[in-house]
Amino acid sequence: MAQSRTKGLVVGAAMLLTGLIYFLLAARVPGSGGVDASFFPKVLSAGMILLGAVHLFQSWCQPATPAPQPVSGDIVEQARAAVDDEDAPVGEGAPDYPSVVFSLLLIGLFVLMMRPIGFVFAAAIYLFLQFALLSPSGKPVPWLRLALLAVVVSTAIFFLFRYGFSLMLPAGPLAPFLF
Repeated sequence: MAQSRTKGLVVGAAMLLTGLIYFLLAARVPGSGGVDASFFPKVLSAGMILLGAVHLFQSWCQPATPAPQPVSGDIVEQARAAVDDEDAPVGEGAPDYPSVVFSLLLIGLFVLMMRPIGFVFAAAIYLFLQFALLSPSGKPVPWLRLALLAVVVSTAIFFLFRYGFSLMLPAGPLAPFLF
């Protein structure tokens, strides 16, 4: 069995098992049968189960790759082999730890800001900074587009939860304007 197939089987099985355990835990959360505190954990666990099963099935059906060929002295052949290797790291290959730490700090800042300034403003600030952080490094950052996207997405999420699901998110300074 090829190494990538084995990795796929392990990842699929782990996701499926995690989804099943999460579903069992989510079933313990009391709910009224509608959109409430138990709804989203159940939806999330069902998605994890489905994705785990699909990944497991695709990995199982994946044909075994042939054994690696002996390395020759030809540089062109080595380059082609490296391009064809699906397990080879993409891009630089080194993890970007500062971005991960900054993302975690942004999440913490979002949680701290949500109650005093409201969900819409906190989410817009968080999304704008996260989009900017995750923008490709070699290209100019489209600041206006990122700001507009962050405001539209955070506002849409707020109104979807408030009026679609009847779940209250902190309104902050927008509270006097909401009905």
